Amino acid sequence: MRLALLTASVTVCVLTGGLSAMSHGGLRYVDLATPFEMAAIETAGRPGSVRVATIRSRIEAVLPGIYPAGPATDKRIAIALQGFPGDRPGYDRVISVFPAALSDATKRFRALFQGFVSPLPIYLYHSLGQRDGGSDYLEPGHRHVMLFGADMIAKYHSDDLLEPFMIHELFHLEHARHFADCEALWCTLWQEGLAVDATATMVPQATDHQLLLDIPGPIRAATERRWSDALCFVAAHFDDVDGAATAAALQMGGNPRMGCRIALAIMSVSGSPRRQLCRSRSWRASTTRQRNPLFVPHWRG
Repeated sequence: MRLALLTASVTVCVLTGGLSAMSHGGLRYVDLATPFEMAAIETAGRPGSVRVATIRSRIEAVLPGIYPAGPATDKRIAIALQGFPGDRPGYDRVISVFPAALSDATKRFRALFQGFVSPLPIYLYHSLGQRDGGSDYLEPGHRHVMLFGADMIAKYHSDDLLEPFMIHELFHLEHARHFADCEALWCTLWQEGLAVDATATMVPQATDHQLLLDIPGPIRAATERRWSDALCFVAAHFDDVDGAATAAALQMGGNPRMGCRIALAIMSVSGSPRRQLCRSRSWRASTTRQRNPLFVPHWRG
């Protein structure tokens, strides 16, 4: 039955010009996860090079550049195909629940951000182990798209409702309309902190797992054991733009994604930023306020 449904969906996709676009709760997305699965099933037992070429042909016909050219990506495709039989149950579940999860998240999100529409086209696809959700630029054309990886959603979110995770990602889309990316450490903390805080506000019962505060390991307790050191590290590297500070903040002392917990604490101060992170350096409230028109989270009243 599943294979028959897959065949039918791919036929419809081909007949409509290759875009299997669906609308749920006012947002449209394109399902590239199902064509990947169909190709994996159809090519089972064939040479690896043929399987990789089939995936590239079918998926890139709809979204060129989704899988960058080169042997490194070919290897990731081959690995994904090899492991697909074992991954398939969780992958299928994501394909099944994604439409309702996107719809429910959009409805809850619009209760706070009225009239929200995605500024980017949305795709559900097999990310080859790269992401559960996030935006990216595809070549040629430097096209900006929003990507949800069914494989990594199955890995990280298979045991829980997807709505908080989806709200987190929708917030990044809304935030990006008002706040441009920059390379400084404070930018990353600002973006992630607001996304976590907004999700916690919209879904008050959300657990740390649903707030993405346990990927790849528990963040809260590990960071709070070294709270002073963590705060001072952020203060000392607030404007660093070399990328090393961001990486260190997200992995400080082996504490996975420490910066996300720091950022959440900062955003939790109602109405104004924390005035001082540690004795060595004060929080630059006036500078940050000028940089960001969404400085005071409006959902905090």
